[in-house]
Amino acid sequence: MHKVAIGDREMEYLHFGKDGAETVVVLPGISLKSVMSSEHGIVAAYSFLAKNYDIFLFDHIRQEPEGYTIEGMAEDTLIAFDILGCNRVHVIGISMGGMVAQAIALKEPEKVASLILCSTAMSSNYGSSTVLARWKDLAKQKDVAGLMESFGEYVYSPSFFERFRNIILASGGGATDLDFQNFLISLEAVEGFNCEGEIHRISCPALVVGADEDRIFGTQAMHDLIEALRCEYFIYTGYGHAVYDEAPDFLEHVDAFLRKNRQDQHCQVVS
Repeated sequence: MHKVAIGDREMEYLHFGKDGAETVVVLPGISLKSVMSSEHGIVAAYSFLAKNYDIFLFDHIRQEPEGYTIEGMAEDTLIAFDILGCNRVHVIGISMGGMVAQAIALKEPEKVASLILCSTAMSSNYGSSTVLARWKDLAKQKDVAGLMESFGEYVYSPSFFERFRNIILASGGGATDLDFQNFLISLEAVEGFNCEGEIHRISCPALVVGADEDRIFGTQAMHDLIEALRCEYFIYTGYGHAVYDEAPDFLEHVDAFLRKNRQDQHCQVVS
């Protein structure tokens, strides 16, 4: 685990994989606590890709400012790209990270070789707004047990949640005031994001991955994203929002897409 200075703030990141290979950047979704606490699990989960790619996983900045937006997150991540020499990368964006990935591709398309967007959308919708409002209320009360219960119910499939219930519920333990503050700001950022009027301007290889039982954004949001990008897609059946954690062959689909698009033309924004 490493840190990079973004102005007067810090962003943590993981760096592992094959030195000198093409770079894959992973942008995670919302979590109450930093994903960096799961460093060893993340490295193990991405070992399949790490054999052939140089992988960076960027956390959010440690202290998110009030009014922080998805666009702001994209700008800070691009600063980290510049500092660390991440040029022309393949970006895997998961949930909120998928929104940040879209913003990055629109802001600096020359730095994006391809996009893999999983369990995400071009904007929040009625379904996601309802869930986010519930999480916001629980986070304001600092009800860790209630929040993690709700998080597990909406993010994971019922069978997965029941199987790993204790681990999922325990993952919120030790959350600090700053964790709750960042979580609430991130929820607001997701609620305020909308690139529907611009997304069609992105022209680069893209893959959308989702699941037919996604209880956060729903399937229509994925189909709208696929139509706007006119891209490849894979929609799982029987999985929920966290298909990226649950489906055993998720990274196999990602790898197949990356192999097809290695050394392809960089992402372009068309007028």
